[in-house]
Amino acid sequence: MIGIIKSSLPDGRKLSALQALEAARQLGLQGLLFNSLFDISPTLDPAELAAARAEADRLGLEISSMLGIVNPALPARSQPIVDAGGGDLETGIGRLVELAAGIGIHDMFFIIGMIEDRFEAPVSWQAQVDGVSDLLARCAPLLRRNGSKLLLKTHEEITTAEVAALVEKVGPDVVGVAFDPVNVLCRLEDPVAAARRIAPHATQIYVDDAVLRFQENGIRRFLAPLGEGFVDWDAIMPQIPDAKVWIEMHSGQFAMPVFDAEWLRVQPEVALAEFAVVLAMAAKFGAQDEPWDQAAPVARLPQALQRLLPR
Repeated sequence: MIGIIKSSLPDGRKLSALQALEAARQLGLQGLLFNSLFDISPTLDPAELAAARAEADRLGLEISSMLGIVNPALPARSQPIVDAGGGDLETGIGRLVELAAGIGIHDMFFIIGMIEDRFEAPVSWQAQVDGVSDLLARCAPLLRRNGSKLLLKTHEEITTAEVAALVEKVGPDVVGVAFDPVNVLCRLEDPVAAARRIAPHATQIYVDDAVLRFQENGIRRFLAPLGEGFVDWDAIMPQIPDAKVWIEMHSGQFAMPVFDAEWLRVQPEVALAEFAVVLAMAAKFGAQDEPWDQAAPVARLPQALQRLLPR
């Protein structure tokens, strides 16, 4: 199954749920992942949700959704879910899981926060991860009743070792992994090695590409058209052969001050071999300017479609 996240469609954020489904079908894709259930119905109207499910079935498309940001230590990050629960995050998760299950979505991905939450938040990163773990453990019975699983995405702020540990702690029957290789570069991980770490629990994979370039005191990630970056998809895909594939055109250009001693002190331990792989990517790209407009991520979509879809 090869689908696309709604925001990566041309004008995707402006499209209604039904318009986005038709756009995905016209591109020859097999699925659409909504950025949230609110993307289908801003009021979470069961009739609107059911209408989207019916249209997806008519078009022969799979559908999924993001749950949102789940972080009880920083509740403002999770405000839409809190609001859905009448002021309570756990209640909101339960409501969204049940609504999603009601339209056949049993695999919502989530993230814990943003890259600054790891280094700059008033609550320690470990406390944030522990809070998420405890919350998901309380949600586990609800997830099991609905046959649902929440997938922790490998986002810019979290390591794959932390992701795998959280899955094992809460239970792989209710928590899995949404693997996003371009993001693990921001934690100085080799995407191929990262794939091996999370492969037993990964049921979704997000496709894009990236390069790394040296800059003062470090390196920066830039996004690239699929096949023109440094993510070794030929080595990654066979490790997760059954995962659903979602196209996502990322937009963030994250800096990693890898020559800053203080940053390295608080950066989680990095395997030397993987650090070398990441620095070698930057050395390979050299000092050239990135030729791709980082402000127009959807401009990379045609090349992704060309490489992923059978001709």
